[in-house]
Parts: sequence; structure tokens; C-alpha cells
Amino acid sequence: MNPILSLRDVRRTYGEPPVAACAGVSLEIERGELVAVVGPSGSGKSTLAALLARFRDADSGSISIGGVDVREIDESVLRATVGTVLQDLQLLGISVADNIRLGRPQTPMERVVEAARAAAIHDEIMALPRGYDSVIGQDARLSGGQAQRVCIARSILADAPILILDEATSATDPESETRIQEALDRLATGRSVVVIAHRLHTIAGADQIVVLDRGRVVERGTHAELMAADGLYRSLWDSANASSEETREGAEAR
Repeated sequence: MNPILSLRDVRRTYGEPPVAACAGVSLEIERGELVAVVGPSGSGKSTLAALLARFRDADSGSISIGGVDVREIDESVLRATVGTVLQDLQLLGISVADNIRLGRPQTPMERVVEAARAAAIHDEIMALPRGYDSVIGQDARLSGGQAQRVCIARSILADAPILILDEATSATDPESETRIQEALDRLATGRSVVVIAHRLHTIAGADQIVVLDRGRVVERGTHAELMAADGLYRSLWDSANASSEETREGAEAR
């Protein structure tokens, strides 16, 4: 099979002296594959997500979609091909409805509402002074979790064949996280998805898990393979489970 998304020796540095956020990352993603990217804080995960969506360009190396370098793809075509929900998201100062239909401005209102329901944000939009006509920054001031869900609704509506999700449920409450995860699972069917995640339990079923450390790929495989390897992924998994257990015990003690 020919990969739909391919990275070849991608490098990106920041600062002075330069620090490598991506230090020679190579990766292939097949059509319909769910790939999770994990690693310690500062390992380059969010930088990789931004490079994949071409919000930033690599210093060297190449990123291609369907064999075509992303730098040669028209921006409108690229945005219709790659849907994104990133950590440093920003909503525009337009109506909530127009933020959701940003990539498809002619979308009828009923489909906008369907997307918002799937992203578990419809009820909160309806509670705004003018509902879907409320303007971001004027009569619509959304929390981080609400803004994330508006962006998820936008991605659901855009129906792009490639999805880049960077901590897509990180700012949501547990109930909304579950509902959003269910919507994302449905959305991911038949699409190529790259998930950048700290919550390892949400990506244990990924087709491929790529582990970054200091900008480099240090491990890759399925959850079972990486757990058996007893490397960095296993360490991250055990640490996350220990933290969850401490939180649960603390809640029970209170």
C-alpha cells in the first residue's frame, strides 16, 4: 500500500542556541490508519502536529500527502484534506455557527447543529444569548473546553480524509470527554487519523503508537508490543496508571 501521509527525516528547531523539536522524524501513515503519537512533555508532539497540518514548515526533510509535498498543495485544498483540532486553537470573532462552518461556508444550519450535537456542545451553544448567532468575544465567551468542542464540531462538519487531533479532549469534563471520544471514534472510521495524546488510555487501541523523546522516534508498535518491550512507553503507561490510582484513593479518602 502507498501511505496517504509520509514524513521523511523531518527536522524543526527553535530558539538560540537551537533546540530540536523534531530531530529526523520519519513516519508513514496508511489510509484508514489510526496513529497515536505520545511522549514526555517537551518531546515534540505538538510541533509534529503543527507540521503535519502545515501551520509551520519543517527546516528540512519532507512531508507529503498522497505522494505530493505539502508545500506544493494549494492551501484551500490542504485545509479540505487535513482537519485539525490543536491545543493552541483560536476561534474567530464571528458567530458560533460560522466558526463551525468555517471550512464549508454554504453548509445549511441543520448540518451545523448535527455536528455540534455530535461534539457535545449544542446545549451550551443554545444557552448563549443568541444561540448559534452569538459572536465569539462579544456575547459568546467560551471556556477552553467549549472552544475545543466547537473546533471538533468544525472538523466533524469538514469531513476531511485526514485528521490531526492534538489533545482533542484535554480541556473537557469527564462526561463531555466520553461523548466527544465516541463522536471522534465515529468520525475516524475510514479516515487516516493522527492523535497527539497524554491520556494514554484513550489510544491503547491505535493501529500504531509512535513514541517521541527529545524530538526523536524512540519506539513504535501496538500497545501490546510496546508494553512487552518494557521501554519508555511502558514507563509512561505505568506512571499514568499510578497517578490515576493516587487520585482515586485521594478522592475516596475525602
